[in-house]
Amino acid sequence: MNERPVRFGPAKGLSGVLTAPAGGAAGPAVLLLNAGLLHRVGPNRLYVTLARRLAALGLPALRFDYSGLGESDPRRDELTLEESMLAEGRQAMSFLEAEGVAEAFVPMGLCAGAEQAQRLAYADARVVGAACIDGYAYRTPGYYLREVARHVLSARSWRRLLASPLALWKALGRRPATGAAPGNPGGVDFVREFPSRQECLEQLRAILARGAELHLVFTGGGMAELYNHRGQFAATFPTLRGHPRIRLDFMPLADHTFTLRSQQDAVVASIEAWARERLVGKAPREVELPAAAAMAAE
Repeated sequence: MNERPVRFGPAKGLSGVLTAPAGGAAGPAVLLLNAGLLHRVGPNRLYVTLARRLAALGLPALRFDYSGLGESDPRRDELTLEESMLAEGRQAMSFLEAEGVAEAFVPMGLCAGAEQAQRLAYADARVVGAACIDGYAYRTPGYYLREVARHVLSARSWRRLLASPLALWKALGRRPATGAAPGNPGGVDFVREFPSRQECLEQLRAILARGAELHLVFTGGGMAELYNHRGQFAATFPTLRGHPRIRLDFMPLADHTFTLRSQQDAVVASIEAWARERLVGKAPREVELPAAAAMAAE
C-alpha cells in the first residue's frame, strides 16, 4: 500500500493521510472521522491500524482532521460546528472524487466520529455504508433491568446505600434525559447531544433505503451509561430487528478507547470482516494512484 499526506478543502486548509491499496481500489473509499478532539490517528492509533487493514482489502482510506484539529486550519466563517463537520466530510469525498480515488464512500468513526458518520450517510447519497463505534444509543426497559440487577449484586453498591440515604440514587446514576450521553474525559464534564429516538430511526431507515450497509459496534465499558446488552439496539428499534444490511457487535469487555490491545484487535477484526463481506467489490472504481513512499505522517 501507499501512504501520502494530503491537503484539501477551501484554501487547502484540511489535512489528512491517504492510505491507498497498492493494486488500485476494489471498493468504496473509507473516511475515518475524528473521535472527539483526538487527531487523525484515533484513540491508541486505532485509525492508523484500520486504514492500513482496509487498504490491504483494496479499500482506500482517508483519515483527516476537521478544521481546528491536528494540522488542519481553523475555519473563519459563521458555520456551526455540526454544519462545518458535515461540509468537511463532503469536501473530503469531493477531493477523493477529483483525485480519481473513488466515487462511493463509507464514513467510519468512534464516539463523535460515529455520530458524524451517520449524519454524513444520511445527508449524502454518495455514501454506500457506514461503521459507527459507540454512536447513538437509547435506554430501554431491558437496559434498566440489567442496571438494577448489577447494583443489587454489587457489594460496593450496598455499602454506598448503607452509608447515605442518597446512595441508591447515586448508584443508579443521575442520568440525563433520553437523547444525551454523559462523558468525563480528563475530568471535564460534557454531554453528547443525540437526536430523538424517532429522528434517529428515520435517519437509519433513509440510509438503509438507499441500499447502504451499516456496521454498529457498542462497548460495554465505554457505553455503560447508555448501552449494556447485545439486544438493546433491536429493542430500541424493533422495526429494524434482523435487517439484512445491519451488522451489530457488542463488546462487553472493551472500554471506549480500546486501551487493551486484545480489544483493539477484536474491533479491527470485526470491521475488517464486515468490510470484506459487504464493501469489497461494491461500487468499485479501478484506478492507479500516484506511487508514493510509505510515510509515518501521523
